Amino acid sequence: MSKITSNILLSIFFFSTLMGQGVTDGKTTVAILDFEGRGISQMESATLTDRLQSEMVNTNAIIMVERNQMEEILNEQGFQQSGCTSAECAAEVGALLGVQNMVSGSFGLLGNTYTIDAKMFSVETGATIRSVSKTYKGDVDNLLTVIEVVAWEIVGLKAPQDKLDILAAADPAIAKAPPASERRGMKKGTRRLLIAAALLGGGGYYLYSTDFFLPELPEPPQVPEG
Repeated sequence: MSKITSNILLSIFFFSTLMGQGVTDGKTTVAILDFEGRGISQMESATLTDRLQSEMVNTNAIIMVERNQMEEILNEQGFQQSGCTSAECAAEVGALLGVQNMVSGSFGLLGNTYTIDAKMFSVETGATIRSVSKTYKGDVDNLLTVIEVVAWEIVGLKAPQDKLDILAAADPAIAKAPPASERRGMKKGTRRLLIAAALLGGGGYYLYSTDFFLPELPEPPQVPEG
């Protein structure tokens, strides 16, 4: 069997599986790269990435590509995931997998402080859909709970209250941080103010004709004729 034929069959199998999982319900397809480890080993980072992926599946908000499916397709294409940490590389992986969005990021450890940075972006446009950053200082056992909260926020949902309660008890500072959806909303409002200013200043056509706008932004105001 030729490589091209094999790739076609893999793609058919992959998309048939996704359809069976309910893509037609309006859920987006997502794949996640192993997060980069900073101050921790890559094996530890891969383990934490697995926990993040599992919890993202538990949200039931997306269709997640399973690791074995992802590795099978990438291996067939001769693509090595190790060392793929840039946004460009992640987008290339997403294109090979045929998914709509990719998630990438890093886990860090400095002293007794952990950092988690995650970003979901569109494979087609490269635009960031949502980003989540957490800084946690506390018992390593509760780090997994932090990761689970990140999983909910990266798909745009509030984490279950029991997980938030655990974080509040372990590290009050992290519990007070606004979720990703709220931070994204503040940025969106600022963006709209800038766009309105551009329209009034006569530079609106350029902005409107590019990808500067987010899809959900309203149409520009109509300028009365002379």
